[in-house]
Amino acid sequence: MRRALGWLCAALLASACTGLVAGPESSTQTPVPVSRDSAYTRAHRAVVAEAFTLDVVDSTGGRLIGTRFPSSSAHLGTAAACRMSLALAVGGNEQQAEVGATSRWLAPEGMSDKAPQVCERERNDVLQRITQTLTPPPPQ
Repeated sequence: MRRALGWLCAALLASACTGLVAGPESSTQTPVPVSRDSAYTRAHRAVVAEAFTLDVVDSTGGRLIGTRFPSSSAHLGTAAACRMSLALAVGGNEQQAEVGATSRWLAPEGMSDKAPQVCERERNDVLQRITQTLTPPPPQ
């Protein structure tokens, strides 16, 4: 019984990880001219607005870790078919914060030829929108 359960668990874990191609992991640091608490609030707002499912929400430690899953109606080869993982670490003090972001895209194997361009562009666009929420442009 234990052996059968072990094989079943191994099979389920293996099948959960197949069928995807992964892009390179990318890391950035963004200085934010507000307190650490305000930067965390902005980061949380930005990630939620981008429809990420959050696995870790740690305001004390300044961590947000989540995944943006593809749309259920996404067509293969489009940006909506790309999955994105994101980890944010907010540090700093009462005058200045810094937000570190580590991200990676994942795409179905069926779009492995288009994924490096399509998903990387989508990852960059998402990170740019998050950065704009963290450090909005000055009023004109």
